[in-house]
Amino acid sequence: MQTPQDIAAALTRRAALAGVAVMVLTTVHHVIGAVIYSTPWRLHIALLSVPTIAVLLGALAVHRRCAPTTAGRAAFVVLAAALVLVPIVWIGVFEGFYNHVVKDALYFLAPGSPVLLRLFPPPTYVMPDNALFEITGVLQVVPAWIAATALARRLLGPRAARSSLVMNG
Repeated sequence: MQTPQDIAAALTRRAALAGVAVMVLTTVHHVIGAVIYSTPWRLHIALLSVPTIAVLLGALAVHRRCAPTTAGRAAFVVLAAALVLVPIVWIGVFEGFYNHVVKDALYFLAPGSPVLLRLFPPPTYVMPDNALFEITGVLQVVPAWIAATALARRLLGPRAARSSLVMNG
């Protein structure tokens, strides 16, 4: 039987690695967009992705090595804050969900509607015209959701964590 510490460690690792996956996927997505739309400015995402991945993996390593200590707890706070701010909210909610899921849904359900054009005005936004770009944009939500749920279960404590690992393997 897993101890509460084992479960917390597994959820922390799952959240961190899902956060790294968000950053890798968003980098791939932005490179695709830079090439397809001849917009090299989209490559700026590397300036966010590389340091975010370094913070996530560094904080995870310190937390794993020193979990019960002040340094380990501080590393977890850094990890949780970085996860919430960048892969979960900025990329998952804003970039993946708003910029792609909502835009694509409105585009296909109400093409040309004033709401679509008000929420996603050209030239800032490009209406869906490339499946690979839109699919990779939408997919950013998946690892962000995994990171968010693992982190939430980790923060809620052993009972929630135990039931989550039993349900999710």
